[in-house]
Amino acid sequence: MIIQSPYTLSVSDSFNEELLLKNTWLVILHASRTPPHIGILIDGNYNSLTIKGHELDININVLLKTIQQKKIETLFIQLKKHPVFSADYQKEICQYYIKQFTQVKVNEASCLSPIKLFLQEFYAICENKEELLFELIERLKQNQYINLTYGLNIDNKIEEGEFSLPMYSNKQLQEIIKIERANYYKE
Repeated sequence: MIIQSPYTLSVSDSFNEELLLKNTWLVILHASRTPPHIGILIDGNYNSLTIKGHELDININVLLKTIQQKKIETLFIQLKKHPVFSADYQKEICQYYIKQFTQVKVNEASCLSPIKLFLQEFYAICENKEELLFELIERLKQNQYINLTYGLNIDNKIEEGEFSLPMYSNKQLQEIIKIERANYYKE
């Protein structure tokens, strides 16, 4: 029997691509994979930390084309608009945090590492180095920092309007990073 994750997100049944051009969004790629990948979209500009290194200034149209071509299960989580700081400033700080890490490495950095720093800076979500994605999303929900969630290529994963985030341990995460890095450097 498959145990359903208690960590869920309500997903809108409509999708408005125009909204992705404004505001701050967390983007979860390969949303039901263990672990998923996360990046930040600010005013249509996507940034993330990967095994290859930094992904900076990726246009939303390029990201959407890749998502559609590869049928990547994706969640777009719109965060509440920051009352003080501009999107340009947030993007600058986001990229600064991504550049603090060279790439995703075992026991050093995951794609979530710069996101945690960003959320601590702008949303007062204290960084917890051991916290995993599904736990962090739950904290964002509890603090009512999520406005809206869109999904792409996840229709078959939605139950009663909810998407279940995959659960995994830190040990599993480190093992997958180790395998992914080995595969990447083999190529």
